[in-house]
Amino acid sequence: MLNVVEDEKLIARYARLFTKSFRPFADEKIRVKLGHQGANFDARVTWSKKLNLWFYAQTIQGVRYWNAFGRGKPAASGKLTITAEINFPWKNINRKTGAAFARDRQNRIYVIHRGTIGGGKKGVGKTLFEENYRGVWAWMEDGGSLSQVAVVGCLGSSRFALQAAGFVEKIEKLKLEASRSSQTSLDFPDVSFAGERVGSPPFPALCEEFHDVDHDLIVGHLASLLARRRGKIGNDENTELFMMQPGSDSLFALFAVCADRREKSVLAAAAKLLLQKSVRDGHPRAILVLPEDEAARYAEPLRRIAIEVFSYRLEGEKILFPDLDRD
Repeated sequence: MLNVVEDEKLIARYARLFTKSFRPFADEKIRVKLGHQGANFDARVTWSKKLNLWFYAQTIQGVRYWNAFGRGKPAASGKLTITAEINFPWKNINRKTGAAFARDRQNRIYVIHRGTIGGGKKGVGKTLFEENYRGVWAWMEDGGSLSQVAVVGCLGSSRFALQAAGFVEKIEKLKLEASRSSQTSLDFPDVSFAGERVGSPPFPALCEEFHDVDHDLIVGHLASLLARRRGKIGNDENTELFMMQPGSDSLFALFAVCADRREKSVLAAAAKLLLQKSVRDGHPRAILVLPEDEAARYAEPLRRIAIEVFSYRLEGEKILFPDLDRD
């Protein structure tokens, strides 16, 4: 369970840390015409090649901390449309402002989003977000009420900028798919890997805990490594990552990532993986991806029920998969 941060001084401190988190990834400043609320103004946005992200921050004194994002390198003097905003209230709670800071029981600070996305197009809004966004969701004590919110990332983590960039990418994909479809519920019929399919929808009932914020990054990086091999990778509504046999339409392997170290989470991920394998043709391999120290603990018992274990470890902003080099 998270608790929203209301104190004006703390919000100001975390807003500065939020902006500072992107600086190590900055490559250049580009002068553009930035679109906001039906108007354009001159702005110098920061471009990051590694994040494939441009961003612009502005403090609106006494009102909010405004942070605009988009994807792809902007053309100099070009007109830019904002993909996503991660804005924080100046103080207290303002549910009309899309984002907020929240604290967990271990005093870690997270950036959360309430799903208020815009774009001036029919079908783009909070309903689209709540029905289609997949990622990390959490329940938050929100000034005397409970709210279910999307977790953008853990502020202060060396991977926070990557987590935020992943959030913006998912918003971009949601908006693109909504503009192509007359239906609010999105469909992904082709065999392909899409980051916007990774993660969970909102929980149907109150839950005190939420999954590790690095989960989506780990799945995405694993997918990019597997894509360099001969097999075709994909995911769907039920399986966050799978790999096809080279030159075939049959499944070669099903993958599940469990970034949560708690035993009940590992066992739940293993059970789900076995169920997914049981309904798939071709007897695919079932591979559970765990933190390196947990992988050593679970490898043998899981092998007895036909689940292989791959390990990963986090080194700063890097995600490493030692077992892929040996597989």
